[in-house]
Amino acid sequence: VWTAMPLDPSRLVILLEDDWMMAVDKPSGMAVHTGSGITGGTLVDYVRDYLGPKATRNDFTASPAHRLDRETSGVILVAKRRPAMVHFTEIFTNGHPKKRYLTLVKGKMPKDSGVIDLPLAEHQQTAESKSRRGVNMQAAVTRWKVVRQSSEAALLSCTIETGRTHQIRRHLVAVGHPVVGDKKYGDFALNRDVRARWGLKRLFLHAERIEFPHPEDGRKVVVETPLPPELTDVLKRAALL
Repeated sequence: VWTAMPLDPSRLVILLEDDWMMAVDKPSGMAVHTGSGITGGTLVDYVRDYLGPKATRNDFTASPAHRLDRETSGVILVAKRRPAMVHFTEIFTNGHPKKRYLTLVKGKMPKDSGVIDLPLAEHQQTAESKSRRGVNMQAAVTRWKVVRQSSEAALLSCTIETGRTHQIRRHLVAVGHPVVGDKKYGDFALNRDVRARWGLKRLFLHAERIEFPHPEDGRKVVVETPLPPELTDVLKRAALL
């Protein structure tokens, strides 16, 4: 559980900032919002602490425009004013920004690239809704490309055309190539082995790139952040770098 104070300013890595928005490089282990068992030290806390009195304007307080799983690292967009949030909500709901992830998965991929087009059960569906109308399946599409391959594991670049909860993790395990270090959907024996041999202590999933129209004038913006050192170290030990 996170302790509420103090916040360490060095944990907030800002990749881009202007009057409308921020793009932040979220570290693995930092939750985006407070939730079950998470009390403080969230991305929201860090952003608002950094912005201080400027965090709120016209009754809108700076907020992340989308989510990343707690254990996933990488780029996340923050709206600093209401029109920016409206813009991002529209894009994430209907337009889908171009997001690219890097992930390490178990085993040898059957080819150099592919598409997983597999509906996923709605994550937030209530028990009442399930009993009334059955499991609600949602369309989900993940494109993957092999960046590097060894006999044991593959480093993949993934883009998603839909933004379902845990989409990449659920899709890859469904095709027999679970994300390495995934405590929820992964291969637990492999995770133990990889922790011992390669020193991987977290989920190997990183949001490395996002491309989107800027909320002010629609110009194309690309934000990228490389793999953090703890993941490049794992690739070196796994002979994948």
